[in-house]
Amino acid sequence: MPAVRASWTSWAADVFSFPVMCMFLVIGVIFITSARQISEPDIWWHLRNAAYLLQHHSFPSVDTYSFGAAGSPWLSHEWLSEIPFYLGFKAMGLQGLLAVYFAVLVLIYVGVYYRSCRAGADCKDATLATLLAIFLGVVSIGPRMLLFGWLCMVGLLLILDRFQQTRKGLWLLPPLFALWINLHGSWIFGVVVLALTIAAGLVQGQWGLVVARRWTSGELKKLLLVVATSLAALFVNPFGYKLVLYPFDLLFRQGSNTKYIDEWQPVDFSNSNGKLALIVILGLLAAALFSRHRWRVDEVLLTAFALWASLLHVRFLFFGGLILAPILAPRLHLFPPYDREIDKPWLNAAIMAAVVGALIFFFPSTAQLQQKVDEEYPTAALEFMQRQHLNGRIFNQYGWGGYMEWNASELRPFIDGRADIFVYNGTFDDYFKAVSIQTPFEVLDKYRIDYVLLVPRRPLTYLLEHSPAWRTIYTDKVAVLLERTPASTGASISER
Repeated sequence: MPAVRASWTSWAADVFSFPVMCMFLVIGVIFITSARQISEPDIWWHLRNAAYLLQHHSFPSVDTYSFGAAGSPWLSHEWLSEIPFYLGFKAMGLQGLLAVYFAVLVLIYVGVYYRSCRAGADCKDATLATLLAIFLGVVSIGPRMLLFGWLCMVGLLLILDRFQQTRKGLWLLPPLFALWINLHGSWIFGVVVLALTIAAGLVQGQWGLVVARRWTSGELKKLLLVVATSLAALFVNPFGYKLVLYPFDLLFRQGSNTKYIDEWQPVDFSNSNGKLALIVILGLLAAALFSRHRWRVDEVLLTAFALWASLLHVRFLFFGGLILAPILAPRLHLFPPYDREIDKPWLNAAIMAAVVGALIFFFPSTAQLQQKVDEEYPTAALEFMQRQHLNGRIFNQYGWGGYMEWNASELRPFIDGRADIFVYNGTFDDYFKAVSIQTPFEVLDKYRIDYVLLVPRRPLTYLLEHSPAWRTIYTDKVAVLLERTPASTGASISER
């Protein structure tokens, strides 16, 4: 009996330790941030993609959702990420969407916390660094396919950590990349991280606090072999080379996408995300100046790449947090070190139980989540259009297209969040020419628009509300619906 009791005590001390309790506090913060974000504009057409795939057992090859790009060739490049969200929605509705992306976020940031601790950080410093990563990633928190890509990134970093420590585990990389490319196009970041890690081991020496150890010939052969097999694994997808080329297509052919969409803009240091990014940068500089902790060359290269990517595009602040937190954490030393001897497992267990209880008790109901959706999407306006059996071409707010396609598929929108196909045929540029009041009437006439569904108190909305060619037929706090007047329609048709 004493041996059993000692074993139980040891097990409890490990499971209910202070470091594990800190991890639960991190999960609590993840829940607080994720519970507020459910109305991601693109999730709706992603759900429709998955529903089509599971119903027809084939991928849509042309656009049948909108009229702005109807019939255009289209690649469902995030098809595998869409399925978990659809299954979650089918099982639990909006709660299912929240449950899926909350679970993915937990896996991502528990991985960040674990890597920070394994890098030598005290659990309290690791917690702080992980919280910084979470706050940096707020811009991408929501039911987004991108999260599955960043989950694969954490998996890649864990595999590389294990290889650096044990020289084992590289065989996991090819199947990881085969999975990754079917989940999201961010696999290209994985290739860059892998390349930088290999490049860091091509030199050996010490330069101040920066140290490098050269790979042995055997290690380098293993790494080069796994790179080749991982690149080959990218072609294990339903679309072949087209899916492999998609990230480059985004880079070179979709300039309007990166020009107009907010998350593709550089970091603005005057807003909250920018200020937090500045704090992280200053923290890294302070760590470099005041910490005697040595830097590996791969850490230097990855830090430079993460800062470059995340400052160039707000979208990649999430990626920056994944890379920078485990590098920054061991250099903080802001708290007294964890002492296992004075740990209180039962107090930790009580706090952990409280976190789990809070997650269950405060998990939003379907009604609460639907209210959030209704506050951002034209639910009532669409119901009005369906009741009135309105039939015509609709010029819609960019972020509402997917919602219309999922909730009122008979009302085909002008544009939705699948920016690529709209960029290719010029619809994307025309949309922004209209909403920015460059050539609004020309665009509406060009596409023979019958109805306009926009956010109130925007420049184009105001212009049309005061134009004799348009009349308001529905309005609420979320949306304004305008109809082309009959006289205007007749004039436009006679002119043609």
